[in-house]
Amino acid sequence: MKTTKNAYLAKLTEQIQMKSVNVGKNLEGTTPPSVFIGRWSYPKVYAGPMMSSQMGDTHIMDSPEDWIGQNKTQDEIINYRMNLVRGKQLIKIDDLENPFVEKLQDISLASKSIDSEATFGRRPTGSMLTEDSMPHGPSAVIEKFDIDAVRWDHQLEKTFYDTDLKATEAVLNLHNKDVPFTAMQKAFSVGAIGTKDKRRLVPTRWSITECD
Repeated sequence: MKTTKNAYLAKLTEQIQMKSVNVGKNLEGTTPPSVFIGRWSYPKVYAGPMMSSQMGDTHIMDSPEDWIGQNKTQDEIINYRMNLVRGKQLIKIDDLENPFVEKLQDISLASKSIDSEATFGRRPTGSMLTEDSMPHGPSAVIEKFDIDAVRWDHQLEKTFYDTDLKATEAVLNLHNKDVPFTAMQKAFSVGAIGTKDKRRLVPTRWSITECD
């Protein structure tokens, strides 16, 4: 039996053509910037970038604030999400010095889209559209991942280096500086906010709740 949210989601999308992007084992494109941290296997989690095969500015693909401001349709939003490929590696939540995690932090603190290149263990397949997570296109374990030089958002950078600032205060400060909710949520999820001894990878779903 479907839950109320599931039933609403099914009705909302029943007339929409949802086609996941088709990519190979090697992907060269951009990240909007975007990351996704799963919650299964916690305290180990599947973490990784969300990438598009498109080059250039792909910011709109992971920017709900702009979807509202620009009156994007349901079809447009789902098309953006289904064109995002999820790469992932299984990582302990406190392994923040892992070079792969450091790249995820670079992505989450970035001020604009980042050119990136990935090699997957197999061709990414499938898609995700559920009642409690943002939809995305195919996914696969990522074996190699590189990004171009990144320029961080100034406010997020200040917060990252203030390792004495509690997460609650940091989120409130960022909100007062008009940093978009999704930007602070991504930073929170990759362990870039909070006091040094409390920083951890936080599943995307939980980080949204915590920041909210």
